[in-house]
Amino acid sequence: MKQAVFLLVLMASILLVDATQAWQQRTRLQRIADAITELDLGEAQRLLDEADHDSPALSFERARLAIYRGDCDTAAAILSAPTYSSTEQGASLGRLARSCAGATAAATVIRDHQLGVWVRLQDERDRVLVPLLVNVAARARQSFARVLGVELPRPLRLEIVRDNYSLSAVTGLPIEAAETTGTVAVARWGRVSMISPRAMPHGYPWEDTLAHEIVHLVLSRASRDRAPLWLQEGIAKRLETRWRAERPFDVSSYDEVARTALLSGQSVGIDRLGPSIAMLPSPDTARIAYAEVASFMNYWIDESGEPALSLLLADLRGTETAGADSAMQSVTGYELGVWVERWRRQLLSRPSNASSPSGGGPGGEGHPRSLKEMTLRAKIGEAARRVRLGDLLFDRGHSPEAAGQFDLAVAAAENEPAVRWRAARARLDSGEADQARERLGQEDDISSAHGAWFALRGRFLRQDGKQEDAQASFLLGIALDPLREDVACEGHWMARSAQGGSAPKPFFPAEPTRRALCKEARLLNRQD
Repeated sequence: MKQAVFLLVLMASILLVDATQAWQQRTRLQRIADAITELDLGEAQRLLDEADHDSPALSFERARLAIYRGDCDTAAAILSAPTYSSTEQGASLGRLARSCAGATAAATVIRDHQLGVWVRLQDERDRVLVPLLVNVAARARQSFARVLGVELPRPLRLEIVRDNYSLSAVTGLPIEAAETTGTVAVARWGRVSMISPRAMPHGYPWEDTLAHEIVHLVLSRASRDRAPLWLQEGIAKRLETRWRAERPFDVSSYDEVARTALLSGQSVGIDRLGPSIAMLPSPDTARIAYAEVASFMNYWIDESGEPALSLLLADLRGTETAGADSAMQSVTGYELGVWVERWRRQLLSRPSNASSPSGGGPGGEGHPRSLKEMTLRAKIGEAARRVRLGDLLFDRGHSPEAAGQFDLAVAAAENEPAVRWRAARARLDSGEADQARERLGQEDDISSAHGAWFALRGRFLRQDGKQEDAQASFLLGIALDPLREDVACEGHWMARSAQGGSAPKPFFPAEPTRRALCKEARLLNRQD
């Protein structure tokens, strides 16, 4: 009898030890996974090093940690084992690791230890952009740490790729989604991956795009990647320009776009965005979705206060369940659906800022709605024809003739900065400085931000002795289109028509970073 009792006690002890060890292993595994998700990669490595055993689950986390560090080769090697290829999660991560390893083979890695930024370049020619990227990343990170109360660990990792295919390879975003919505950057796997401005014929607002994606990293860290998409994108849109001083054309129309979509039946819906805005069916749908989530989050914060956002993120971080209803109710007393309904009522109660349509009922299929619209379309078509002819003339050294064509284009589309810049550049290239200033106009004369327009404006401001204003104008140009010659070279370009029998000496900026940028832009020689 005593022997039987002893055996039962021994078996119970063994089972208890096994259960305790299993619980400890699961706890350690969860701590490792959470540390990676929160971008605390040093802590994740420490926990992995302390593990006194190995298992497929631990090896999977090693592969995941390698991807977060940008070491796709190591991740691919780990995930090549049949153990992982036989599971959906392992196979999916393995495909990403292999495509990432292929896209980043022979890539250049640059580390700024002082500012804590790591940049990987798929194309070595983008090295001239690194000082600009690092500066924006460091400033945005510092700004968002103050606003959101969450500091991103160092280094902050950036990946600059050549095209949509490479962006898909290093992030896992389907190539069809990137092409459909025009996605140029993704915050995933603990880093920001961006297409180089070099790849875009007219550049893109890369500074605010980078800042937008950094917000996503901060929110993922703050919420343990449990923030819903509407919160992620709404706060990213809210903060993407707040890391810097205000610039011309910063005023947003989120409320108006959201209101118009709601009235027209085109509303996407706050909680019906799918897995990513980048995967919505069209650029216009994505534009509406961004406006809706930004408008909603602005309204929610105005009503609840900034501290409520920090509390909401903390609640999301601590919850194990998907969805934000419980966290929203805990912080504010109302579920998400109630807030969405209140936001919609507030939108509909506001007067519209949009101009009312002109008279004249709709015509047949494919016909303009009014004489005013018909006239506008004709003017746009005329301006486009004049611009094409003017570009051909200018590039062949016939600047005076090009100026005549651009003047006609300005008459048809006087608010278009790209047209005014062309007209001013052609006049200046012809030696007509006063006429160039007149054609360029002032900020009130244009309808949107254009990199080359602001660069040429900066050149004129510098000539007028307004150095501070000139620098602000140059910086805005670089923020929009850094590798256009006119922008990178501070409003200068290689003269097309010789003055006095010989071409003037090429201009180069004095500041080393801008000088290197100017040289690279001239080598690129991107056409208008």
